[in-house]
Amino acid sequence: MNNRHMLIKIKRKLMQSVAGRSIIRIYHYVIAVPLAKMYELKYHILKNKFKDINFYSIEETFGILENERKSLCRYGDGEISWIYKDSKGYFGQENSEELSNRLREILNVEDQRVLIGIPDFFGPMLQYSRKRVSSRNVHLSKYYKRWMELIEENRIYADALITRVHHGRIDGKSEYIFNLWKKVWDNKKVIIIEGEKTRFGVGNNLLDNSFEVIRIIAPAENAFSKYEDIWNISKKYINPNVLFLIALGPTATVLSYDIGVNGGQAIDIGHLDIEYEWYLSGARKKMPIYGKYVNEAGGIFQSELPREVLEKYESEIVEKVK
Repeated sequence: MNNRHMLIKIKRKLMQSVAGRSIIRIYHYVIAVPLAKMYELKYHILKNKFKDINFYSIEETFGILENERKSLCRYGDGEISWIYKDSKGYFGQENSEELSNRLREILNVEDQRVLIGIPDFFGPMLQYSRKRVSSRNVHLSKYYKRWMELIEENRIYADALITRVHHGRIDGKSEYIFNLWKKVWDNKKVIIIEGEKTRFGVGNNLLDNSFEVIRIIAPAENAFSKYEDIWNISKKYINPNVLFLIALGPTATVLSYDIGVNGGQAIDIGHLDIEYEWYLSGARKKMPIYGKYVNEAGGIFQSELPREVLEKYESEIVEKVK
């Protein structure tokens, strides 16, 4: 059991009793909050050392995806930790030399067939909530040296947060951005490569305007350990008229690149479907979704989808990687 899953298990156990909930509150106010404030102060001291990073606008990025059919490889705090091989088990993905090398290699490559996305969180982040900005401040106070080492001032990046459309946004643009996403796969054959029980677009209308949806199912956790098998299956389906949407943790970053430089278009789509579910329900915090694996809500899997929805989903599966 990795550290992340162990902490989740401990928290669930504590939440079952009054004494346990008291321990969680004490930890939050006595340790977690003061520590976060210390990191926030450090961020404000360090922020003038950040490079001036250039980003495409949202509209420019979607124009490139839709019209130039480039692939999108996204990097976030998880990918940075895998590059430095000290991830704490996010997505259940083990650290490895090969994953580190591939992520670093792709981030540094400049290829006209591929867009590289990093979070546009080096500025004021006016479109996000105070809580989201605070989380960014804490992250950069710890890891800004890594970002400054890895990214370049003389290139233009896509915003990796382009898949974070609802949670933490306060600018009222969620519906607008979801509609831009829908235009990317409008009337196209979509191949989804996802983890077991991710079920991207299942039970909602996110993909209803696509021409066809088929699915390749990979392991929900530690998928990169099966990368050769996933790649061997994926490359059979590469076609200029097909769009791959990949929801598979850091494996999606690598696979989107490999598909993109081998004649296809692939988008590391991340949590877009979960964000859409939260948007539809009006959720203001990260909640479990019925019938889907949501790692950000503790990996809790709630009750199964309705039979007719599940049957349609199962009919779309063409390959499984064990």
